[in-house]
Amino acid sequence: MTNQEKLRRILADPILWIETFVNIVDKKGKLVPFKFNPQQKYIMRNKNKFNICLKSRQLGITSVALAFSLYMAITKPNSTCMIMSYSLDSANNIFEKLKQMYNDLPDCVRLETIANNRKELKFVNHSRIIVCTCGSKDNARGATLNFVHLSEVAFMNEYLDKQLTAIEQALVPDGCIILESTANGLNRFSELWNKSVSGETPLWKPFFFSWVQDKRMFADEYKEYRKRYKNIYGSYLTKDELDENEIALMNKGASLDQLMWRRLKVSNTSEEKFCQEFPSNPIEAFISTGSGIFNSAIIQERLNSLRNTPILRLPVSGIDPIIKKYNKYLTIWKLPVSGKRYYIGVDTGEGLGGSNDYSVISIIDGDGFQCAEWRSNKVKPYEFAELVFQIAMWYNKGLLIIEKASAGHTLVDKVRHDYHYVNMFKYKAYDQKRGKAQRKIGWETTSKSKPMMISDMQEMFETGQCLVNSKNLLQEMKLFELVDGSMKAVSGHDDTVMAFAMALQGLKSGQYYFPIGK
Repeated sequence: MTNQEKLRRILADPILWIETFVNIVDKKGKLVPFKFNPQQKYIMRNKNKFNICLKSRQLGITSVALAFSLYMAITKPNSTCMIMSYSLDSANNIFEKLKQMYNDLPDCVRLETIANNRKELKFVNHSRIIVCTCGSKDNARGATLNFVHLSEVAFMNEYLDKQLTAIEQALVPDGCIILESTANGLNRFSELWNKSVSGETPLWKPFFFSWVQDKRMFADEYKEYRKRYKNIYGSYLTKDELDENEIALMNKGASLDQLMWRRLKVSNTSEEKFCQEFPSNPIEAFISTGSGIFNSAIIQERLNSLRNTPILRLPVSGIDPIIKKYNKYLTIWKLPVSGKRYYIGVDTGEGLGGSNDYSVISIIDGDGFQCAEWRSNKVKPYEFAELVFQIAMWYNKGLLIIEKASAGHTLVDKVRHDYHYVNMFKYKAYDQKRGKAQRKIGWETTSKSKPMMISDMQEMFETGQCLVNSKNLLQEMKLFELVDGSMKAVSGHDDTVMAFAMALQGLKSGQYYFPIGK
């Protein structure tokens, strides 16, 4: 390969260009060649136009954004890159790092600048890199942006949405934007992240980088903490001493050195604070300030062990067409067994998609084992009624517990009268005129019934009387809190919680109006 061919190859590959020409100051204060860690390389190779990155601390995502901005500005004339941070001090630090990278470029690639102040590098090829803060000023107005990176989005203020709207309008068709942050409780960033993962906002591609994946950025600190651990406890940590969470982390790839580092970090702060700064999975990253209803440690233990519960395929034969049609929204952990009773909680949405509420069907057996879950917000109520009926028939004509709020009234009516389904939960209501109690079909969520059903679910979950297999449900449980006297999700949805809680109420009630069997 000639020198000219090598140069063409380098110019065509931003990772190769950066590793060839860019230097960076490491944690020891030494100027070293920029070498990508696996997380940096992964996001560079797999990014789309719109990207959101939840990560552990100090994995170098902003550093690679700066290096990529230099690559774009120098190799693509008339391009504009923007790096936005949450505070003036942070923006100053980022701009200083950018200038260091630029000043240490080899003469053969370093373009002359015509502006090198006020947090902007402007080059003779009419490209520029802007570093700014998330404030009231519309930084993207009048600009045409090729690459944008927002650093520590979870710490940005009330102007975030305004800035995002302007940036999206200014982004060129083949441009790229990355929202990157460690967690900072439940806020706009956690909302954007949860929506991207659930598919409510499919525009944004989610990336998650755990501290367990890091074997380079904290390598020296791991060695230092290993020595400290021995000095404190007299010996190094062994596998026999690991608790359940640590075993789960080791199964994800954590070394004993990393686990000793983790133990000392936790002892210096708290388990929750460590999880926020150094999450091993996305759910534990978001620590809220409210009063969680469900025990987060037990939720985490169940999340760690979900891999031991296999997900089953829908049978090829004997399944109604509407179940097959919406099979992609159905997760099965146990197929119906002849002679068993099943309890089916149903929370009904409007089927409008987007960020609207979900329709959820949660199925448990008589032992409290979660057998299946159907979850979507894209199916219209009239089709959902047929789906609920057919799933109930499939699961041995199970007891249906349908929440009557909103579209639930229509669902109860259609299932009972259009499909002539009998095995439906009934609640007691008093006829005020006649002074007599009546049995009405469905579940009515009131200020009295909701605390009761959630309290029952809490007890059954935490005492092992039921087994949750749904990741969606566990995630909602983690964000389900008592806020100002009201039990609700502090971020996202709680439809899956409500459907499962109703299934448990059906089990607890002892009601059943159908003979068992197919």
